[in-house]
Amino acid sequence: MLKRDLESKISRDARHQRGRGRTESPWAFILFVTWLLLFPVSLAAQATPTTIPGSTTSTSQGFVYGTGVQAPLQFAGQTELQNFVGIDLGAGAMYDDNVLARNYDRVSDEALSLDSQINVFRETEHLGVDFNYSPFFLLYRQLSNFDQLNQAANVGVTYQLTPRFIVALSDTFGYQYGAYPALGSNQILSGPLSPTGLNELIFPYSIRTLSNTTGLDLTFMKSRRTSITLFGGYNQRRFGSQTTQSESLYNGLGENGGLGYNYRATEHTSFGLLFIHQDSTYQGGEVFGLHQRSQIESGYASVSSRLSPTLSITLFGGPQYFRTLGQSTGANSVSGEFEGSGGGSVIKEAGKTALTLSLQRSVSDGGGLYTSVISSNITFGVRRKLTGLWEADLRGGAAESDTALFRLANETTKGLTAAIDITRTIHKGSTFHMTYATMHQLSTGTLAVFPNFDRNQFSIGIDYRLKNIPLGR
Repeated sequence: MLKRDLESKISRDARHQRGRGRTESPWAFILFVTWLLLFPVSLAAQATPTTIPGSTTSTSQGFVYGTGVQAPLQFAGQTELQNFVGIDLGAGAMYDDNVLARNYDRVSDEALSLDSQINVFRETEHLGVDFNYSPFFLLYRQLSNFDQLNQAANVGVTYQLTPRFIVALSDTFGYQYGAYPALGSNQILSGPLSPTGLNELIFPYSIRTLSNTTGLDLTFMKSRRTSITLFGGYNQRRFGSQTTQSESLYNGLGENGGLGYNYRATEHTSFGLLFIHQDSTYQGGEVFGLHQRSQIESGYASVSSRLSPTLSITLFGGPQYFRTLGQSTGANSVSGEFEGSGGGSVIKEAGKTALTLSLQRSVSDGGGLYTSVISSNITFGVRRKLTGLWEADLRGGAAESDTALFRLANETTKGLTAAIDITRTIHKGSTFHMTYATMHQLSTGTLAVFPNFDRNQFSIGIDYRLKNIPLGR
């Protein structure tokens, strides 16, 4: 959002920049970026291996669609609260009918969740900061050995170095176990999924997971219509101790970099080109050997248009070139193969209803179950104001991870997720919520080492707005 605002202000800034003092000191920006880079490292130091259920997912937004995390879906005319620090506390009860995510060994249990959230949003003439940190506890009635502290954090910083140069940093961090869409009121995110992020709809099993996705980009605003972006980033995923061979998951470490070009043809329509190089290393799994390195070269063309004040669409597509650089055992390596990729999204906001629909097919990370896969997914979200202060969010998605890239392999994992949130504002931003979520996953093939599962969760709780501190303009 800040980037688009800067585009519209560039000519005015160019006229007034000369001869005036900067609002923010460059040293303050440097110190703040240093703290942001150290923040995920300090949390990662806590990641001692533990054998407990679950996974984590990433909500990182790809550079082809903008920098930072995806924006929450809003109603028509709705605006976000600007420049504030918010502190929320929450408590709830949850029922899970398959805590271990294994159909052959189903264990149900009830749990008490205690959560908190710190939000910081600050936007000035040159600096934008969007920070969210959410630690939460799960206290099970029977499975007390799974009582753990979970953590998730998102941060995005955008800084206008000069009237034409913008630098942006984004980081998404998670250290948690379990797939728990039933906890809290998770906002629906808008826009297509990232071509560089981790798989978001296929869940690994029974393992504590650390994940981190970071990106840094520099944008040159050639004019009010044209911009060029250089970017780089990395992502990592690390699982805790794995007690059985059927839970042999791949730790992953990836790097990416590239160039993006964007041209705003009209006030509401933009065209873009994106070139990405991805280099990923996987270790620890069984399906394709203990070690594998893969490289993906991608080229995307995209068009994004706001057809009306309440309707936006994005379409993108292009070729991908995939190869593996070595593996110890398993399926044959791939010397080089082209695949087609593409997708799009539709966002509609109409009065009391807002909805989004996204789909994508590309070669991407296998989410820990496999190394690189052909990933196909479709997601949707519907947000609706009900009577009075009541509101409903319905979201879901389907995904498939296919290992056909490796020719001799025929493993496939399909996932299906859905959830509905019913919320009511109680007092001064505090909310009451009820959530039902369901997850289904099926793996097939000659190996099929991963257990299938069906899982249902129900939660009820209250989120209390402890403090909301305005930061001024």
